[in-house]
Amino acid sequence: MNLQEYSDGLAAAVEAAGRSTVTVDARGRIPATGIVWSADGEILTADHVVQRDDAITVTLADGSPHSARILGRDPSSDLALLKIEKTGLPVPAFAEVRVGHLVIALGRPGELQAAVSNVVALGGEVKGQFRHLEAYVQTDVTMFPGFSGGPLVDASGRVVGINSSALARGASVAVPVAAARKVADALRQHGHIKRGYLGVGSLRG
Repeated sequence: MNLQEYSDGLAAAVEAAGRSTVTVDARGRIPATGIVWSADGEILTADHVVQRDDAITVTLADGSPHSARILGRDPSSDLALLKIEKTGLPVPAFAEVRVGHLVIALGRPGELQAAVSNVVALGGEVKGQFRHLEAYVQTDVTMFPGFSGGPLVDASGRVVGINSSALARGASVAVPVAAARKVADALRQHGHIKRGYLGVGSLRG
């Protein structure tokens, strides 16, 4: 593969994942990003970017705005599940990654943006007073403003995690799809996740 083919492949991956990458306007400053989680209107995003309970707007890739309500939120994993009244949404393909894999972080605080990176580390469970992650993906991607809640995708455009700038200081971290799916399922059913806490935990870059 020559350099142009490589570049075209990355652009194709961004285009594919971009169809399911949405703008989430739920705070007073720059909007953030979310992804289509189900065809019937579920949107997964970062919890810390949802700073109000009403007047939340989700703008799809086609530019159409939709009012959203909160189905549930989990500050410990920094995930929130929203719902818009729209069906037939394009759900992305999902995958897992290994250390060294090429990945791309997508954001849509306005127009679609992308930053190329690679997987630095895969981590297991993290428990702390304010954070509880079943697993995490660490990359060296630059998290531009508004990227939180957006997808981390592989070189084929498949979503491998949900990006967040709030999960770790000095490190770019995403919640892997498998862990995000468990949180989303619980939020859909109960609106929140009850967790006990004992001991001290940290996640460091």
